[in-house]
Amino acid sequence: MKKLLILLSTVFIVNPLHADERVTAHKKAANIFTNWHFFENGRGMTISPNLSRLMWMLGEDRRDKSDPVTSFIEKNYGFIVKDDKLMGVFNVKYKNMDVGVLGCTACHSGKAAGVFVPGLGNKTIDPYKVGRDTYRIQRVWGLGNRDPDFQKIQEKAMYFAKVTSDKKISSLTRGLVPDSTIKTFFYKDHGLEYPKNMGRAQVKAPHLWGIKEKREAGVFNDGSLSGDSYGWIFGAELFASDSGEHLRAVLPQIKWLTNDVLGNLLPPKYPFQVDLTQAARGKKLFANSCIKCHGDHDKDALGHPIYTTPKIIPKHIVKTDEEKLKAISPEFIRLVETGSLGDILTFNHEKVQKGYFAPKLWGVWSRFPYMHNASIPSLYQVMIKPELRSPIFSMYEAGEEYRFDKENIGLTLFSEKEHDRMLRKAKRGDRDIYYIKREGQSNQGHYFSKYFDKLNHNDRLALIEYLKTL
Repeated sequence: MKKLLILLSTVFIVNPLHADERVTAHKKAANIFTNWHFFENGRGMTISPNLSRLMWMLGEDRRDKSDPVTSFIEKNYGFIVKDDKLMGVFNVKYKNMDVGVLGCTACHSGKAAGVFVPGLGNKTIDPYKVGRDTYRIQRVWGLGNRDPDFQKIQEKAMYFAKVTSDKKISSLTRGLVPDSTIKTFFYKDHGLEYPKNMGRAQVKAPHLWGIKEKREAGVFNDGSLSGDSYGWIFGAELFASDSGEHLRAVLPQIKWLTNDVLGNLLPPKYPFQVDLTQAARGKKLFANSCIKCHGDHDKDALGHPIYTTPKIIPKHIVKTDEEKLKAISPEFIRLVETGSLGDILTFNHEKVQKGYFAPKLWGVWSRFPYMHNASIPSLYQVMIKPELRSPIFSMYEAGEEYRFDKENIGLTLFSEKEHDRMLRKAKRGDRDIYYIKREGQSNQGHYFSKYFDKLNHNDRLALIEYLKTL
């Protein structure tokens, strides 16, 4: 199959129009995706009706980015601002109301080294703080309004905010999203209260280029959710709208968006200079080590990636934090399979709690911090022993250029002078600081001594130089 793909790619040499077609398809897909949401018939990820009238940055008459309110929302809650607009936040007209709606790109588009990347996980989003503060505001905003259409959306908006800000199951650090919130739907589907001890299952929002091929092995980080079940991609909206009917109504849109839109996204090119001599040496090192898990990264004749399906690496080999794996428990599987959506949400039972993807590394320079739980700040630290990795690093403005470490590829770290003070803040729960001692945030694993012990400093830098080219 691999040889066939490479052979087919040579066709592009004869007809160079294909290069423009793929880039054009990417641009079209990026535009569609960044302007997409799943609000339908009053259902979706919403805030209280008419509250969005106070948010002028959603309207046509937007003020510039220096506006203090827009800036506050960007910095405090982690939304991305592009062209003076909050990405992934929309104002929808519905039954004489203005409804603020969250779209996919609130979490699934972000910035790296100051570059906006459609389909990149948002490194700075803070679902807990968004939920906490909107819950407080909405409680007051909804007082006295008895309109049934208002109340219908208000009730779901309050539930969305309440669950997102539940300290027992929410994420502990900005830039992470808790899959536990999705699980709450299935308890409610059975008329049950969700348990407060079901774990957080914190992950960074995954990147979306190559998702069409990734789904052949399963969905998200472990492959246990069947990729044939398009509805799993609807997870956040499912618990937010609290409606299986909503999922069924928009399922054709989900299938189209996954295959015909997201399937056309390309990874971002490294925006700075690459040492091609070093990269060539790094490619040879990659072929003797990383390729065994991450596989080939072939390109067509015009330099575009040929996407292929990733492998799942057993947990006893990769040894990264297991909290996410435990989220797919026998109880959760039973709730899903016996619930109202059991016919369209299925599992890869043989992969449950088995391990994690060794993801394809297209655009990996932009996907820091690394591992499924964002526990390693740079590519360089991925290749050193866990005890030498930084136990804390800042997630504040993580996508801005000043936060980008061009040598190590990832986040800049605290200076020695700052370290002790920041560690104290981390221990007190500062959400801007990643701290590996928090639940689900261990930075252990992904150190393969057979290969990594042989690498010296220059070898690691050469590998990094090659990874910049993917």
